[in-house]
Amino acid sequence: MKNTVKQEFGITNSQYGVIQSTVSIVNTVLPVIGGIFVDAFGTVPGSIITTVLITSGNTLVAISTSSASLPTMIIGRILYGIGSGTVVIVQETILSQWFKGRSLAAVMALLLTVSRLASFLAQATVVPIANWTGWYGYGFWFSAFLCMVSFLFNLVYIGLLRTVNLPTNGCQRRVKAIERKKSFRWHKLMYLPHSFWLIAAMEFLLGGSWGCFLHINSEFVKIRFGYNNARAAATASTAQILPVILMPFLGVCLDKYGKRTWMMIGSGVCMLVSLLLLDFTTIPPVVGMLIFSISLSLGPVGLVSSVPIILPLSLVGTGMGLIKSGTNIGSTLFDITTGLLQDADPNKGYKSVVLFFIAIAALAIVAGVILCILDYSMYNRLLDRSAREAMLDDENKMANPQQLTELKANWFYGGSYLVLAAASWIMFAKFMLF
Repeated sequence: MKNTVKQEFGITNSQYGVIQSTVSIVNTVLPVIGGIFVDAFGTVPGSIITTVLITSGNTLVAISTSSASLPTMIIGRILYGIGSGTVVIVQETILSQWFKGRSLAAVMALLLTVSRLASFLAQATVVPIANWTGWYGYGFWFSAFLCMVSFLFNLVYIGLLRTVNLPTNGCQRRVKAIERKKSFRWHKLMYLPHSFWLIAAMEFLLGGSWGCFLHINSEFVKIRFGYNNARAAATASTAQILPVILMPFLGVCLDKYGKRTWMMIGSGVCMLVSLLLLDFTTIPPVVGMLIFSISLSLGPVGLVSSVPIILPLSLVGTGMGLIKSGTNIGSTLFDITTGLLQDADPNKGYKSVVLFFIAIAALAIVAGVILCILDYSMYNRLLDRSAREAMLDDENKMANPQQLTELKANWFYGGSYLVLAAASWIMFAKFMLF
């Protein structure tokens, strides 16, 4: 709906980039706070707060379409961004608590599959809804309605969690793990390993560019190949179709065979190939979008499922928050950068934008190769292990006094990455404000 929103609101590409980036701007730091909150107070209050924010934010966005009020839309997007930045952390933390050591990658992949299915259906149906009803705003109101339904389901889930009699002690222990407060300690942040920060770097590069590209790929297809709005939206939506099919199988494969680092590298390679095909060949754009869709399948499964493997359970929420924060920093920078690059183009095209994304994909491949080398040379293939192998090793991770001593002896390395990340956030905030 980018082209329609620009026309209805009378805004430029850069202003549209600001609308999109408001979600990621508020999530540059808030996911870290949200992750710490989840680790400290549990996932039940986190799920209530986040769904309330998401619902109220999307409702304001829908209201803004009636009056073409840009401030109202931005406020709604900010509220939505605050909630959406933490709700994923809540979901992934619940799954990490419930499925730790058993099919974790598969259920993480299922979560991502549902998310991508929703995104695919949204992008594929928003223009038909506008054409069928005669007004583009009904698509936004339908989204707000779905958020209200989600909030009600969340309340039902919490009620069942507290009232249903569970059949086994194992289930009861997991429910208590979801509800209780966690033993979070600030000093544990100083012991986050090198591999975690490389995963965060790949999320920054790939996650930020995935979201940004999906914001603009419909208009890119329209300009580059001369399609109309409906055909461009349908073609662009294929960039999100394969995750719905592939992610569950990829999760099962990860649990059985491992190879997370190879999956991350493959994601970067697929993104690079797709961009080259879209901008430098006359091959139908659906081919490039499908290859991009493979990248969107491989990367999230490998990246998200790696965090519970390399971090103790008491830090999973915080680790997910740091990862999400880095992703949104990248998305914010990329949204604004692509808008500026497009406005600077005399033809308002996407040539320089695609070159920018090609550079990002190349950097992601380099980071993945470094992570793979470190995993084999320093971490004894921790990330590339199967679920069974990881479960056997997990019993000694952080609970083993000798291993904890080794971590403390190497605190400088994890602490230095934390300081570097904090300095990057401060520089980013200064850039955005001044």
